[in-house]
Amino acid sequence: HRDKKRDKEKVKEKEKAKEKERDQDKEKGRNWDRDKEKERERDKERNRDKDKEKDQEKERHKDRERVRDKDRDRDRDKEKNKKEKEKEKDREEVDQKKEKDDVMKEGEKDREKIKDKEGDKDRREKEKDKEKEKDEKKEKKEREREKERDDKKKKEKRSRTPPRSYSSSRRSRSSSR
Repeated sequence: HRDKKRDKEKVKEKEKAKEKERDQDKEKGRNWDRDKEKERERDKERNRDKDKEKDQEKERHKDRERVRDKDRDRDRDKEKNKKEKEKEKDREEVDQKKEKDDVMKEGEKDREKIKDKEGDKDRREKEKDKEKEKDEKKEKKEREREKERDDKKKKEKRSRTPPRSYSSSRRSRSSSR
């Protein structure tokens, strides 16, 4: 009788042990599922963090590009302004040179006008002098011609008087002796 009781108790214990084992297996399975789920959650979290990091990196990159673009635009604007200022400066210099040239040309024209006026006076005086010279030359020629005419007349008169005879000229010579 005791043996039977003992056997029943052993069977019960075995069943309990099996049930315990089954419960432990179930618990292990649940724990494993829970662990897997936790791991999946962790992976998701990690992926989310990575995505956030990537997004942040993209944003930083965009920011850097924006800053670079702004700098480039600013530099371009500076360069453009510099060139415009240089062009303006050049234009001003050209204008100043042109004004200077205009003033100089105006002065030159005035001087030329004055010279022309003086030149006109000089020319008039020179013309007067030339005319005087011409008149003087004409008068001189006229005088020379008159003189020549007078000389010719004298010669003609002389030639008209008959030549003295030899004896008479001798006489006059001897009488003077």
